[in-house]
Amino acid sequence: MAETPENCAETQVSPLSKVWDTRMVGQSEAFDFYRESICAAFMPLRPEVDARGRTRFQAKVTSRHIDDGILNFVSAHAHRVQRSRREIAASDSECYYLNTQFEGDCHIKQRGTSITLRAGDVGIFDGAEPFDLRHDNCPSLKVASLMVPKQVLHDAFGAPLETGPEVLSRHPILGPLLSEAGRSLATAASQKRGDGLSGLYRVFLSVAAMTAKPRTANDHPATRNLVQVQSIRQIIRRNFADLEFGVSDCAALMGLSVGHVQHLLAQNHTRFGRLLLQERLAMAAQWLSDPMRSHQSVATIAFSCGFKDTSHFGRAFRERYDLSPGEWRRQNHW
Repeated sequence: MAETPENCAETQVSPLSKVWDTRMVGQSEAFDFYRESICAAFMPLRPEVDARGRTRFQAKVTSRHIDDGILNFVSAHAHRVQRSRREIAASDSECYYLNTQFEGDCHIKQRGTSITLRAGDVGIFDGAEPFDLRHDNCPSLKVASLMVPKQVLHDAFGAPLETGPEVLSRHPILGPLLSEAGRSLATAASQKRGDGLSGLYRVFLSVAAMTAKPRTANDHPATRNLVQVQSIRQIIRRNFADLEFGVSDCAALMGLSVGHVQHLLAQNHTRFGRLLLQERLAMAAQWLSDPMRSHQSVATIAFSCGFKDTSHFGRAFRERYDLSPGEWRRQNHW
């Protein structure tokens, strides 16, 4: 579901702040209202709760812009939140989540790794990869979730970053400082303070960067490889629409041999063709959902995304999204 702020009843506290509270609607509508509100405050997500939980569900979401980030406060009864490939394809930007947990436990599963955030913890996970958040073991939760564009954190870290999920606040030296920075930022934002908020935001990002920052490329070959793999991904993202673009073109742009590029990707359990296909399919899914491209045929979008064969495009699209391109367009058109 790709909700927008216009789909949801909301209270605008200030030009930079919005609030959604389930008390604004009847109990029978509360969870659906919450589902729409977090899609508007965050990005397309899929909250779930059982039938019993629906009968008593209450929540409040407050969203505030801070510089190039968005800080969302969520106070709610226990539930589950998922983000699948379908929701990711409906998003037009990539971000990291930096969550400061205030109440309850949050179990996060992503990339085959599971972590648990408890009160006082600060964790990071990738908004551009599928994840599963569970709050099943606590009656309620309170969390301040900061959405930061990927490039902002890459700049803060001084290198492309691939991390998460990870509990940053358990760093033996900087962990307590990061927790305090997260609480200070959330408190200042919740009190509607404007003075110093941008500074607190930058401090929080800087401490998070120091906490999770990998060793420099000169410190360890694995880090050097990670940076190079991220560079490969960025080159693919810039050139995916070129029907003739291949691994040799990528290697030439990086100043590396084809064999070295293939070796780097193999060490990270992937292949060039797989990354290129993923990027092309993701963009096709996004364009099929775009009302500004509703006049374009499925074949036109396929060719624009680098596919030479519409039959291959259709098979690959269905395999990834469990729908044909036409079905995806009908179900996900904004």
